[in-house]
Amino acid sequence: MNIRKNFEALFLAVAALGLVASFATANERPIEIAASTVPAIDMASIQTVIVSAPRLAVR
Repeated sequence: MNIRKNFEALFLAVAALGLVASFATANERPIEIAASTVPAIDMASIQTVIVSAPRLAVR
């Protein structure tokens, strides 16, 4: 019976700690990501290959 109370207290303590940690990290500044120096890809110049074939029949 006593171990149940201990596990309940441990669970409540961990839940409270998780709640406090989530609020503490919610106000952190997001990481600043530098702009990419890679040139943008022009989608019109990309070659595409279209393959058409009859469907294979399972016998």
